[in-house]
Amino acid sequence: MNRKRVNNVILIFIDDVRAGHLFELIENGKAPNIAKLAREGISCQNCVTSYPSITFPSYSNLITGSYSGYYPKEGSGIPEYHYLTRTDPPSEGSRYPKIINCGAGSLYKLNKQLGPNCKTIFEQVEDENHFSSCNIVSRGSKLISPSPYTTEVILNNVAKAFNHPSEFDFSKPPIVTVAYVPYTDHLMHLKGFDHEDYINELLKCDVGIGNIIKTLKETGYYDSTAIGILSDHGNYKAKQLYNLEPYFNEIGLMQYNPKKGTGDFDAVLGSVGFFNFRGIDWHHHSTIDEMKKYKLSMAGKKDLNLIDTIWKIPGVKYMYYRDDDNTPDKGTIHLKYRDEKDIIHEARIEFEGHGKNQKTSYIYDDLDIYGYENNEQSASLLDGKPHDINEWLEGTNHVDFPMIIDQIPRYLKNPRSCDIMVSTLGEYSFGFEHGETKPSSRYSHDICLRKSMIVPFIIGGTLDIPSKELSYCKTTDMVPSLLDLLGEKPHDSVVGKSVI
Repeated sequence: MNRKRVNNVILIFIDDVRAGHLFELIENGKAPNIAKLAREGISCQNCVTSYPSITFPSYSNLITGSYSGYYPKEGSGIPEYHYLTRTDPPSEGSRYPKIINCGAGSLYKLNKQLGPNCKTIFEQVEDENHFSSCNIVSRGSKLISPSPYTTEVILNNVAKAFNHPSEFDFSKPPIVTVAYVPYTDHLMHLKGFDHEDYINELLKCDVGIGNIIKTLKETGYYDSTAIGILSDHGNYKAKQLYNLEPYFNEIGLMQYNPKKGTGDFDAVLGSVGFFNFRGIDWHHHSTIDEMKKYKLSMAGKKDLNLIDTIWKIPGVKYMYYRDDDNTPDKGTIHLKYRDEKDIIHEARIEFEGHGKNQKTSYIYDDLDIYGYENNEQSASLLDGKPHDINEWLEGTNHVDFPMIIDQIPRYLKNPRSCDIMVSTLGEYSFGFEHGETKPSSRYSHDICLRKSMIVPFIIGGTLDIPSKELSYCKTTDMVPSLLDLLGEKPHDSVVGKSVI
C-alpha cells in the first residue's frame, strides 16, 4: 500500500482537445483556473493517447488505465465505436449514437462490453462512494445524467457532490468523481477546433473547474483533493471529403446484414478505415488467403483480392492486418505503406506477451515506413529487438506515429477488431458507415499524427502533489497516478504507471 496523500480525487475528461490548443489558452491567460492546477501541480503538454485515436477505445482506456487487448483474457473489450462480435451466434455489436443525444441510452452498455478482465478507477478503490457526472464508462459508481446536457451542468454537479452530497444520496462527498464533457467534441466536428464556439466551450470548462475549486475551498476539501484533467484525443482537418458508395457498388461488395447473416463486408471509414469481412461464415475473421480470393455474394461477380481492392480507395497510405497464426501471446501484424510514387513497401510488427508485459519489435525491409530513422531517439529502437510500451513512448513521443508499434497489436489482438485497418493520414475523409455515406465534416480525429495523438495531462489541487512539468507521458498514466495519491494499488490489468 502506498502512502495516502489525498482523500478524494476528481477526474475531468474534456473530449477532443489537442494539448497545444489548451496550453495556448493557458499561456494567453484565458484559462486561469486550469492554469493554476497545472502551475502548482503536475502538467504535461506531450501526453500520448491510444491508437486509433477515436473516442472508443481511447475513452475507456483513460478510465481503466489499460488498453484494448485479447479481452477474454486481459484488457478492455472495446476496440472501437463499431464492431462485429465474432461469437456464436454472430452479433453486430452497437452502432452508438452521439453521446450528446443519447442520455442514458445505448452508450452506457459499454460498461458491460468493457469485460471482466479490466477495472474502472472506481472498481480499483475499495469503497462504493463514487460518482459519475455524465461519465459513460461508469461501472462501480453512481451515474447522474445531467439535465440539460450542458458543460455547465455537468461540472456544476461535481461541485454539488461536495457542498450538497445529499442531493445525490451521498452521506459525504464521493471518494472518486469522474465528469465527462462531450460538447467540445460535438462543436469540433461541427465547426472546427479554430471556431470561436469550440474555443468558448473550452473556456466554459475553465469556469466550471474554477467553481469546483472554489467549492472545495469553501467546504474544506481542497487541501485533501486531487483534480485531474485529461482528454481522449486531439484533432485535425482533413484535406478533402470523398464519397465511397459508388466504388463499393461498382465492384459488387454488398453490405453485411446482421439479421440475415448475408453480405460481403461491413466498414466504417473516416480518415482511418475499419473493414470487416466474412470468414468461413460471419462467426469468424477472414484469413489472408480468403481475403485475397474473396467470393462475392452478387451473382456474376468474380472473386476479389480485397487487399488490392482497398488500395484503390483514394488516399490510402497505410494498411494493417493480422497474421493467421497469431495467438493472444505471440504473433505478427502485417504493415503496408504506399509512397508518393505508388510503390507499396512492406514491414511487420512482431509481438509477445500481453498487458503491461507486451513487447513488440518493428521490422522492415527496404523502407522505414514511419520515418523513425530520421530522428536519433526513435532510430535507436530500429534494432529489430522487442521493446515494451514505455520504451516506445520514450523513443517516439516527440515524432509522428508515437507509440504506434505498441498500439497496433493491442488493437488487432481484440477478437472484436476489424480484419483490415487503413489510414489516409487525413488527406481524405470518407464519412462512410455500414454501407452509406453519412453527413461528414473535414474536422475529425483518428490518425496517428501528433495533432490527433497528443493531449493535455494535468493533476493539481492539494499541495501534497509535487509541482513538475513532465516531458512526456501517456493517457493510461492518469488512473495509476490518482490511485497512488489515494494510497491504492492498481489492478493487474493497468498498463499505465504513476507519474507522482
